[in-house]
Amino acid sequence: MAQLILAGALLFVASTFKQYGITWDEPLHLENGRRALDWYLSLGEDQRVLGFQNLYLYGALYDTVTAVAGILLPFDAYETRRLVGGLVGVAGLAAVRAQARTLAGPRAGALAVMLLALTPEWMGQSFANPKDVPFATAAAWMGLYQIRLIRDLPRQRMHTLLAYGIAFGAALGIRVGGVVLIGPLGIACLYWLFLRLRERPLGTALWEGVTAAARLLPAFALAWMIMLAFWPWAQLDPVSRPLEALAGFSHFPLAFSFPFAGRTLVTTDLPWWYVPVAFGVKLPEVTLLGLGVAAVMSVRALRRPLTLLPERVGLAAAILLPPLIVIVTGAVLYDGIRHLLFLLPPLSVAASIGLDRLASHLSAPMVTERLPLASRIAGGMLFLWAGWQMLTVARLHPYEAIWYNALAGGVRGAEGRFELDYWGSPLSEAADRLRNLIVGQEGGGAVAHPYRIRICGPHDSALHYLPPTWKAPKDGQGEADFYIAFTRGQCGPVPAGRELLRVERMGVVLAYVLDLRDKP
Repeated sequence: MAQLILAGALLFVASTFKQYGITWDEPLHLENGRRALDWYLSLGEDQRVLGFQNLYLYGALYDTVTAVAGILLPFDAYETRRLVGGLVGVAGLAAVRAQARTLAGPRAGALAVMLLALTPEWMGQSFANPKDVPFATAAAWMGLYQIRLIRDLPRQRMHTLLAYGIAFGAALGIRVGGVVLIGPLGIACLYWLFLRLRERPLGTALWEGVTAAARLLPAFALAWMIMLAFWPWAQLDPVSRPLEALAGFSHFPLAFSFPFAGRTLVTTDLPWWYVPVAFGVKLPEVTLLGLGVAAVMSVRALRRPLTLLPERVGLAAAILLPPLIVIVTGAVLYDGIRHLLFLLPPLSVAASIGLDRLASHLSAPMVTERLPLASRIAGGMLFLWAGWQMLTVARLHPYEAIWYNALAGGVRGAEGRFELDYWGSPLSEAADRLRNLIVGQEGGGAVAHPYRIRICGPHDSALHYLPPTWKAPKDGQGEADFYIAFTRGQCGPVPAGRELLRVERMGVVLAYVLDLRDKP
């Protein structure tokens, strides 16, 4: 089953990657990748990447990889990025399957990959999200090798240490804040040492702990070297600059208000319940059920703490530690769960373990040797839910990331109460349809006509799909023939004009185009 889901995910990527629009941040990351590649090809003489926007504060691993792929693959730059992004998302699915399989067996592995694949936020973000999904995928592979390292304590295998170091380095090479990802490993190791102290003499247990910690150092050193290799700005000062970036990101200076749970919140003053509510309305209902069962399992296990497995303590820490850090530090967050997408893999793993335990309970032999009816009903309901979820994803495509679960009332219920599209990619569809509409009405000569376009939202998301003779002022103001806007917010007064088309999914308008040539 898990192999079929992974194959289906690959087929989905191969058949749809050209259908996704350009997101708000994508043009900047495209340019950042080109500048980073020029840095390497010039052996550091071309230094344009060192002060580009605020992206010099991030590692350029993913942007560089996509820049190289853009040279090698026969697609345009944006299509290449989406293809690579989709494949990275599938790599995250594979890591989740391996984690759950290692912790609880093949059935849990299949459930985990199914849950994450049918979490619209994951695949919807994968294609064009330039940082968060690549980072989350690296974190997922770290989680897998963390499990193996913990099981091998106190003598971790060298190949596992190397694999962990590579995954950790990849995470740091995308976002230096990935240092928090070693926290769960540290907590699990301390718990392992606690168990060891109860079983062995104090001196022996402490020596084993020191030995285990020392064996981790090469993995951390490898991770740091990989991070530096893909971070031009940090290469100029390998110690202080990463720390400077880390300090800056803890309170990123970006303040604006946005709707959340029917209230207006400010990015710099978020309530403690922001993270749990954000995940509560973005996770599939079946995932929430699995997490509920896993929570009950954990509470019961706490009654006998000495029976807890260190690798499962590490999984719990991977889920709970980052939100706790966010709450305690008052970190700046926005765009829903985007900055915490790396929690989706461990949440899916934990939910799969809970569902696996529930399935075992329901299928336990009763008076007869036949499986109880409850097990068959549960399996049928899971099958129906998966089918319904795939149908919903198809209806939202390619805007899967705007999905909300039944707790928020679905997409229609979330409209106005939560942010739906914040990437601006529906502008791409709006612009593409506008071009086709005008050419269909006026003939091929329309592409040479110097139409003026006002755009509310990220300009590149629309302009890439319009003829080069169609121009838009950068300030989005002035006289124009057409007005293209997304619905995240208004860019001043909406001009009077006849509506030509809408981009909508499941009854919610994501973008629209007005014809300003003939005033209504």
